Amino acid sequence: MVRINSIPPKELLMQYVHVREKLAVETPPSGVDKTELTDKAQTFSLAMKAVKEALETRTPEETARLNQIAAQVKSGTYFVPGFKVAGKIMGIPD
Repeated sequence: MVRINSIPPKELLMQYVHVREKLAVETPPSGVDKTELTDKAQTFSLAMKAVKEALETRTPEETARLNQIAAQVKSGTYFVPGFKVAGKIMGIPD
């Protein structure tokens, strides 16, 4: 049996590692990153932006009412009748 250009496995591995390290050093980074969002992620992102805008565009009356409710909740005096909660859950208008 005659072997032509036989390279011992250890030497072959060392050459591979050397070439790989050399390529890693010589190859400049492209500096360009790319991301793609799925349709669902894009929809979610748009919804989050809309919610953020809605929260930031409250009228002074809405803000005052929310602050009043927050103060009542904090002090333990906020009360909503059970029939109103049930009506909201069931979708019955006030």
